[in-house]
Amino acid sequence: MTAAPPLSVAVLVDLEQRQGAGGHVKCWERLSQAALSFPDALDLTLFLSGSREQVTPLGPNVRHVTLPPVFSTRRLQALTGPLPDHTDLSPWHPRLARHLRQGGYGVVHTTDAYFAFSRTAERLATRIGLPLVNSIHTATPELTRMFTEQAIGKACGHGRLYRLLCQRLRLPDLFKQSKLARLAAHQSRCAFALVSKAEEAARAQGVLPAERVRRLRRGINPTMFSPGLRDRAWLAARYGIPETMPLALFVGRLDPSKNLAPLVEAVGQVNGRGVEMRLFCAGDGRERDGIMARLGPQVLCPGQLAVEELARVYASADLLVMPSEIEELSNVVLEGLASGLPVVVSAEGGMGELVQPGLTGEVVPGGDASSWADVLARLAADADLRSRMRAAVAADAPRRLPSWEQVLAEDLLPVWQAAVRP
Repeated sequence: MTAAPPLSVAVLVDLEQRQGAGGHVKCWERLSQAALSFPDALDLTLFLSGSREQVTPLGPNVRHVTLPPVFSTRRLQALTGPLPDHTDLSPWHPRLARHLRQGGYGVVHTTDAYFAFSRTAERLATRIGLPLVNSIHTATPELTRMFTEQAIGKACGHGRLYRLLCQRLRLPDLFKQSKLARLAAHQSRCAFALVSKAEEAARAQGVLPAERVRRLRRGINPTMFSPGLRDRAWLAARYGIPETMPLALFVGRLDPSKNLAPLVEAVGQVNGRGVEMRLFCAGDGRERDGIMARLGPQVLCPGQLAVEELARVYASADLLVMPSEIEELSNVVLEGLASGLPVVVSAEGGMGELVQPGLTGEVVPGGDASSWADVLARLAADADLRSRMRAAVAADAPRRLPSWEQVLAEDLLPVWQAAVRP
């Protein structure tokens, strides 16, 4: 009996593939690496945005294809200000359409519902009968609200016209609702929708049967991120942080989407109470200078780190802080837990389900600095509490955090295979 050929899947990530890309891109880069372990079951093509069209083979059954955008958001930065990532606003991408027509794919997997790649796939799938699967990786509706408000402020100032547009007419909220409506329309055309949060599942079940809405976890590389890499002597020599100094680590872009203001203010308040703590920000962004000006010697901002060095910093810190209120499912939080770090997250950010408050971290209600300061001061002042939390995380994380290979085999492959069944 002849074995069935591998299932051919095209995954569409309408973001730039570059060093320092966000979690959405990194997630699929890691999943495509995991796909190398499944040559008999899967042939995977990952499409991303790039400066030129290029095919990069990762192995016999996996390749990355970069395609230049038709109308990049880079063209709008004079209006919007700096954006954390750039995507393609065109409703149709001719080069992608050619690839999808000629590629012989059994399934097309979209990772948003709004931009050129997903809209092209949606139109083409209707014409030629390609099954679609969708997953959510970025809180685009809320980011749209945030950046619309920011663009109005940049264009009009924050006076009467700003209040009219943002508060009375509520244009940012209307743009957010339009993105949610677009997501619903796209998911209604998909065989399956993969989600990370309960609220996303509820929305998807408004347009798809419940059995067609599945959960998509994120994975971890347990050989890369490990408590065994902890080395405070190395950290002291490398960055000048005393070995006994409580250290809170933030990893990510230093921009408004991460809601850093209450965290930065809280670290200042903690030190103002006479409890020493340092903040380590691993990442770049336009708020870097302001953070350094506010905290001075209480903060280190070394920029983006190579993954090997970042893994050592994770393990050598005392806790991970994630104040963002619009995360989908943060790779950073998973990496911190895998490294043995207690994590402190915002209650509004969707990451609280990964934390056992008082045992493996804390969930901070509200976005005010005083709430963050209270939690951070208690942890900074109690080395025994931090040690107990580290031990609890180290015991809990291995059984709760899947590998990228497990995510692919358990969350994605069964869905892709079901999508092609008649």
